[in-house]
Amino acid sequence: MCLTTEALAVFLNLIIASSGMTMSEDRIIIHATDRDTHWVLAEGEWCTMAPQFDRFERVATLRQRTQ
Repeated sequence: MCLTTEALAVFLNLIIASSGMTMSEDRIIIHATDRDTHWVLAEGEWCTMAPQFDRFERVATLRQRTQ
């Protein structure tokens, strides 16, 4: 998932009160309660793999329940 710089700024303003954050020129790490989420600057947009990781975790949980 990728966002423009402006959209990411709006998103971060919404969540900043509830979690910490580490920033560098090309990476933002949001320190959430479940795990850290990394946003990386790529070709002018900020991208994260967080939705895919969430999906992988749900599938892994379902597989454990069926075994």
